[in-house]
Amino acid sequence: MKRNILFLTLIISVCSVWAVEKVQFPESFANGWEPYIGKMVQITTPLYVCGNYYDSLILAPERLYVPEERAIGLAEGDSTTYWAIQQANRAQIINLSCNISNYKVRTGAIVKNLTARVVAPNKLVTGKAPKFLKNKPEAKPQMPKGNLLVCATNIQNYFYNLGGYAHRKTTKEQQALQTEKISKALTKINADIYALCEIQKGDSAAQLLVNAMNAMAKKEQYAYVSQGWSNGDTISCGYIYRTDRVRPYGDLQYGYHDTRDHYHYRMVACGFEELRNGERFVLNINHLRSKRGTGEISNAKRMANVDSLLVMLNRIQEEQVFGDTDILLVGDYNCYTQEQPIQTIIRAGYEDMVMRYDSTGYSYIYNSEAGYLDRVFASPTMVAQIQQVSPYHLNADYFYTRGYKRGLDKTIYRYADHDPILISVRLVEDNADNYNQQ
Repeated sequence: MKRNILFLTLIISVCSVWAVEKVQFPESFANGWEPYIGKMVQITTPLYVCGNYYDSLILAPERLYVPEERAIGLAEGDSTTYWAIQQANRAQIINLSCNISNYKVRTGAIVKNLTARVVAPNKLVTGKAPKFLKNKPEAKPQMPKGNLLVCATNIQNYFYNLGGYAHRKTTKEQQALQTEKISKALTKINADIYALCEIQKGDSAAQLLVNAMNAMAKKEQYAYVSQGWSNGDTISCGYIYRTDRVRPYGDLQYGYHDTRDHYHYRMVACGFEELRNGERFVLNINHLRSKRGTGEISNAKRMANVDSLLVMLNRIQEEQVFGDTDILLVGDYNCYTQEQPIQTIIRAGYEDMVMRYDSTGYSYIYNSEAGYLDRVFASPTMVAQIQQVSPYHLNADYFYTRGYKRGLDKTIYRYADHDPILISVRLVEDNADNYNQQ
């Protein structure tokens, strides 16, 4: 009898330890996590993968967005809304330690009925990988047929030669893999014009990439716009285009006149003519200062970039440099929607086409929060000629170990850290199309 009682006590004890309590998130934890610490729970609320860090995942009941996407940034003054969004994001986060290869998990995947042990506030542990829904790559956005397709993308420090800036630890094998991943991705996108950020100054890197893309396409259909500069140990912006669809015209225009300033190579405008109808427009690429240092310093430098950009655009229009007022602005602005540089461009008369066509999207993920660093703006005469703008989630959703520096795969995914933005353009006759330079 005594033995039976001890056995029953052991069974009850084990069951109480391994009993799973069904909860909702965050409702069940409104009064704190303490009652659940040490317990096994099953969260019945579907959870999105928002971040991806080695042996852990950041989960939340909805995708998390950078506060500056919805609120004025701190660089422009303290924002109550900013802090409210930041606190709400932190409250919604679950850090899940699990036995899983992050290489195989896509940000945006969904976990249903997560069963795990609560070990601390907002921290859960499970011994096996949860089951994921929507973990497959997203399909290429459907773009209107018959239009010009522009692809604006950051290609993350693409250099021809090794050593120096950004490539101090890159091997020849990594460089070859980077070229393969980028060229595969760009040829799959099948754009007519590619506006590239973070490509090496000079023509050698562009030539290397064009050669790889032509090899992928199995015909000589891609070319690059020559910068006219010798190779340098810095990044720039550049253009690759389909020779059977468009041609560049006019001299490249730069936002900074001082060629010693590396921003000179990161703010460029070029004219393009569609071969089938002779219609033209101006494509401007920009790569503003990144957010290094304090917010105030970064913002001041980005505002200086924007001031130079607007001076260049005003000169292009007033002096009829390209003979066309249709201007499309693209690139990596290193700014979210509500930050001062973006709002300054809008107030200058350029419409934010990303917000017009996909205001809830994103092109970059940092610290588990999504947002748009990659922008598209149109001059007043260009707005009606933009038919669609869509991010293509090839990069931001994937953990960086899938990239070329880890050499894990040769797919198109994570060829860079920013997603490309696709822009469908349907050019129409413009009375300003009177530029005859060949």
